[in-house]
Amino acid sequence: SLGYAQVGIYGDVYIAADQVLAIHTPATHFVEGIVRTDSNLPGHMSFMPNNHGIAPHAGSHVDANVVSIETPEFVFPTGNQGVYQPLKVSEGDAAALSARFEFSAHSNKQLSGDVTSISNRFYWNINGDKNAKISLSWNTFSEIDTFASEIEALVILGFNGSSWEHIEAQLDPLNFDGSPTTIASGAIISKEKINFSQYEALTLGAVTLSTAIEVNRGLTPNGDGINDVWVIENIENYPQAQVRVYNRWGVEVYAVVNGYNNDWRGTYKNDVLPAGSYYYIIDLEADNKIDREGWLYISE
Repeated sequence: SLGYAQVGIYGDVYIAADQVLAIHTPATHFVEGIVRTDSNLPGHMSFMPNNHGIAPHAGSHVDANVVSIETPEFVFPTGNQGVYQPLKVSEGDAAALSARFEFSAHSNKQLSGDVTSISNRFYWNINGDKNAKISLSWNTFSEIDTFASEIEALVILGFNGSSWEHIEAQLDPLNFDGSPTTIASGAIISKEKINFSQYEALTLGAVTLSTAIEVNRGLTPNGDGINDVWVIENIENYPQAQVRVYNRWGVEVYAVVNGYNNDWRGTYKNDVLPAGSYYYIIDLEADNKIDREGWLYISE
């Protein structure tokens, strides 16, 4: 095919054998255009230490293998077929990692464990023995709602050569661009570091959640190990939940945002509240809508 490129070379950029484009400059700006190689050929774009792609988007990204070398935190500016969809590593070691985005379904759909569904739209091929946390992104092209009925069911999947397995992860409140995570676009990050050598590919899938919220209406914070804390079953599936408790005069005696950890012991300003009835409200998605409300009774 016919094309053109304008590249300023000052010892920071070079083209090596096997279609390798290596970037040394500390800040690389994708101004316009897409770096692309044939998927059947070994070409790739390498980012050296402390080098990051700046401001990639749907019209400017790397439609090829992207290699990050000796960088603990890196956003891979990957895309395919005009769709920009990055992934990110953080808290990583010095080992190199290669990633390539494919805007298509993976040929293998074998699921393991509690995984119930898998994306039929995208995945990333990966190669390397890096240890790091992994963050995956999605956008409107990802059509998350076709395989996950609710955002809390989303999980990271790793292909181990024979099947897709569940990698423990949690929703990131913010997408890579700083916008709030929603079902339309967002990000999810692994809870622990993973060894990338265990996987050939990564994508998103879903598990079946028990999302029914069950509120314990009784609390006896007397230290006997029974009902010492206020328990809201399955509240962990709502990391943005806001929970508030008021006394009978409408004074707020407890409040928490960004998730409740089932750890309130009926205290207010470090003192156990008097026995009696208390009114609670729960906003599961932090959207200013009350999803649950009722009365909680504290006794000795």
